[in-house]
Amino acid sequence: GSTSGVGLNVVGSLQRPPDGTDAETAADEIQGFVSGLLGLVGIEADPLASREHILLANLVQAAWAAGQDLDLAGLVGQVQNPPLRKLGVFELDEFFPPGDRTELALRLNGLLASPAFAAWGQGDPLDLDALLRPGGKPGCAIVTLAHLSDEERQFVVTLVLSKLVTWMRRQSGTTDLRALLYMDEVHGYLPPSAMPPLRAHTGRVYR
Repeated sequence: GSTSGVGLNVVGSLQRPPDGTDAETAADEIQGFVSGLLGLVGIEADPLASREHILLANLVQAAWAAGQDLDLAGLVGQVQNPPLRKLGVFELDEFFPPGDRTELALRLNGLLASPAFAAWGQGDPLDLDALLRPGGKPGCAIVTLAHLSDEERQFVVTLVLSKLVTWMRRQSGTTDLRALLYMDEVHGYLPPSAMPPLRAHTGRVYR
């Protein structure tokens, strides 16, 4: 979210996971991205009840199932004209009328139209292999969030942890330490009285 230092392209994290990624891991990535994205535009979305979350998650899942990557602009475009006819047992237009979808698309498009958001799509991709082993050698990657709002921090940390979980599940077994994650002031991301989007990933990372 800044042009200082080395930029990290977190918006590009809609790239589909590598072939062979299990369905549960892919679903975790989708849920984390969609929850964080909706949080950025002020929508508190329940993955099981929110029309916005269900629509966006289905759009990403359908693209990945078809072997296609997405970017945020492509996702916003599909909100108004989804390549889906039904969500569950309901027709799409009954479940989420076109006017309401346009309102959601406008809110998401506000991110793309904002000059302040431009840096989010620039820089190095969110690639855990490259972050953990730059040039094929063990390295240290520091993701700085101090300049971001609380919602933006939740979004970034959710994406980083979901990508880390996907990376972990691709690794073969070992008795050696392969990677270490350190989070400073983690209490702000794991409040005991709330359920932020990233909380679903922390148990998998810290086990």
